Amino acid sequence: MESLESEDSSWFNYSLSLLLGPGLLLILIMWICEHHHDNILGKRPPGPWGIPLLGYLPFLNAKQPHKSLQKLAEYYENGIFQLRMGGIQTVVLSDAQLVREFFRHEELTARAPLYLTHGIMGGYGIICAAGAIWKHQRRQIIDWLKALGMSRRPSEMRKQLEQRIGLGVDECVQLYARQLETEMEFDPLPALQHTLGNIINDLVFGLKYERKDTNWLYLQQLQEEGVKLIGVSGMVNFVPWLRHLSFNKKNIKFLLDGKSKTHDIYDRIVNECEKRMKENAGQPPRCILEHFLRERQPHSELYCQEQLRHLLADLFGAGVDTALATLRWFLLYMACNPDIQRQLRSHLRHLSSTPSLEELEPLTYLRACISEVQRIRSVVPLGIPHGTEKDINIAGYRIQKGSMIVSLQWAIHMNPKHWPQPEEFRPKRFLNDEDEYVAPAQFIPFQNGKRMCPGDELARMMLTLFAGRILRKFQLEMIHDYADMNMDGECGITLAPAAYKLKFIKVDEEPMK
Repeated sequence: MESLESEDSSWFNYSLSLLLGPGLLLILIMWICEHHHDNILGKRPPGPWGIPLLGYLPFLNAKQPHKSLQKLAEYYENGIFQLRMGGIQTVVLSDAQLVREFFRHEELTARAPLYLTHGIMGGYGIICAAGAIWKHQRRQIIDWLKALGMSRRPSEMRKQLEQRIGLGVDECVQLYARQLETEMEFDPLPALQHTLGNIINDLVFGLKYERKDTNWLYLQQLQEEGVKLIGVSGMVNFVPWLRHLSFNKKNIKFLLDGKSKTHDIYDRIVNECEKRMKENAGQPPRCILEHFLRERQPHSELYCQEQLRHLLADLFGAGVDTALATLRWFLLYMACNPDIQRQLRSHLRHLSSTPSLEELEPLTYLRACISEVQRIRSVVPLGIPHGTEKDINIAGYRIQKGSMIVSLQWAIHMNPKHWPQPEEFRPKRFLNDEDEYVAPAQFIPFQNGKRMCPGDELARMMLTLFAGRILRKFQLEMIHDYADMNMDGECGITLAPAAYKLKFIKVDEEPMK
């Protein structure tokens, strides 16, 4: 028996030495290569190890990836770390100053090679485009939005844009008032989604839908479901062969079918727009689509049909998704914080019953409330990832070509060093002692740099009008106790609140003297 135990022990030790020997040698070789790489090419950002093929993906919370990365940001305190996500080297920035430093470089204006957000889109549109298409299209979009009235300076065009936005806002308020005739407690989402969506439809396509229109209901459903499926952290983005597995096929099919049906709808809209332009020849363009068609050049990839389809989808999606999520969080946080809501409404009561931007924009407390919502629930918690076109040294770090650069807005906006008690809703973070609005350096709701959101001012106009006019007309109250509310949100591309209902109470419309 002792002989057998001795043989077993010897065999175990021998087997272990065979495993550990090559393993230790491999680790030593990797350490030497990494050390040599850092000495020759420059220091690389620190970061955790992963596992073969999948990298760090299995260790991310699929439902709350921003919180998993936030924990790493707390460990790597210099505001930067890297990890491998599938086959993609990923650099994560958790400091606003580093975001500004990185994203000002031309070499970081590419897009990461993600399957869902890049591969399916083929590099067309504006969100997933890079290179010549992106540069050309971004310049045009900014010019077109300005031509439609997007500006901080008062002008006749800005006034006309405000009126177009205001029509949608007033319809939303009317829908809430009508719903109050039959019920006091309801979900504010359907009215918001319809009216905000129609504002974007008007500005992008030059049309508006009736609430029960079949195409409109489908587009809303696709927008709502698609945002949840196309997440930056989805494993299919980084390990594309996973799309062939049965549990992923259904989602991929939904996205591809949605893309095809949406493009068919857009083609019909384009044909109708071309007819309308012929009938109204000589009149200035009233939407992005008319601007595109007027400047379209034949046989140019910059104006091809695929570019137009993807551009329209990007502008609609980007225009609706972030503003809609922000407004849903805004209404929820107002109801959850009655003292803050009461203070805001005390300012609004002095305004006309349908306040204009001229009345609303001087209200620094309103702006502070909106900003605090954008901070406490970053609607794009992982930012929109950038990609590196070539090796580059930035802020003392060597960044490899083909890396994905993530602006971790969640960690930036929830860092207790810059935002004490970050989970507390405090609009006064954005006000100085004289109650003037001040945006701290660590506040970047529209990201930063060369790929910063081109429609940030349009978003501000919409958020201000919706927030101001809704709170001017209604008092919002919680149905359930705040402690029972799910404030984590549902994360896809955007972070939106879970479905909720509020109690709406109509208030006196007469301005307080």
